[in-house]
Amino acid sequence: MATVSRSVRSAYSTKAVVDWLALEIETARPTQFRWLQSTLADHFGDGTRTYIRTVDRDAGGAATRFLIRLNDAHCKDVDTIRAALAVLDRQYGLVSPVIIRGLEVSLDFYPNNDQARADILPLVTRLQASLEATGGTAHRLVGPSKWPAFLDGTSKPDPHKTFYVNHKRAPVSWRVYHKIRDRNQDLPHDQHRARVEFTLKGDGLHKYGIITLDDLAALDFRNFGELLHFRQFKPMSTVIVGKPPALAHMLQHATRRHRNMISPYLFGLHSYYRDSRTGQPRNGGRPKLRAHSTHTAADAELNRLVHDRLYDLNQTFHTKFSAKTDV
Repeated sequence: MATVSRSVRSAYSTKAVVDWLALEIETARPTQFRWLQSTLADHFGDGTRTYIRTVDRDAGGAATRFLIRLNDAHCKDVDTIRAALAVLDRQYGLVSPVIIRGLEVSLDFYPNNDQARADILPLVTRLQASLEATGGTAHRLVGPSKWPAFLDGTSKPDPHKTFYVNHKRAPVSWRVYHKIRDRNQDLPHDQHRARVEFTLKGDGLHKYGIITLDDLAALDFRNFGELLHFRQFKPMSTVIVGKPPALAHMLQHATRRHRNMISPYLFGLHSYYRDSRTGQPRNGGRPKLRAHSTHTAADAELNRLVHDRLYDLNQTFHTKFSAKTDV
């Protein structure tokens, strides 16, 4: 597997952002979504159309409950979100607390120089292969054809494709990819970056106590560090040190193909179903599943970057606006 040998911290500028936020609102009187859309377009004034979906539409297309999805520029901090809601409140009257229905947080790696730009695909490979998506299922790679290739324990990363864990309706899901397009438009070359992101919905939000905007305003984003956690295989020389020659040979043979696969977390689960000496199921077919393979270790560099960038996100998202919202 290709690796990025130079320091990621020195080669890439990293930034964590709230990529989008989905809010459910309720208005005092029925209206159509396009009027809310027009109001927000006038408010933001950047030509970007806010995605809005009706929740309880009547036969005439009007509704009182709407799902509004704000993009990164429109939910960069609490003040920006509150200001948009205040505009809607003045125009339509918001009659119940705004509920958070979805949240996506992204971590981007921007190359600092030409060499880092040349190494960006190996970096995507490293992120795909080492993301510890705990409890994740439906691991798959999706390329231009949009046809998912579901992965097994021998599948290799592919930085030219998007790596998905879990389905989009799951409480938590992940993506890792080389970001070169945004909103169906090609990005300028200097905006190409490696990205890893997670999305929370339903129980995924409730796990972190996120229901209302006030909950999000009080959140310490560093709590999400467990969702952006990375592990790597230890060097083989470390794994076999002190082992008898026969065991060392077996370990080298057994793990060689796994070291090129997607996610060592999967290997951690699967490697303990059978006893390596006898080939028989462990504990009568009821093995104790381990969170990690003993052949892996935390990726200290990436995990420290995550911690630092989530700390930065606290500083930018939680502004000085401290009054409680009344919507």
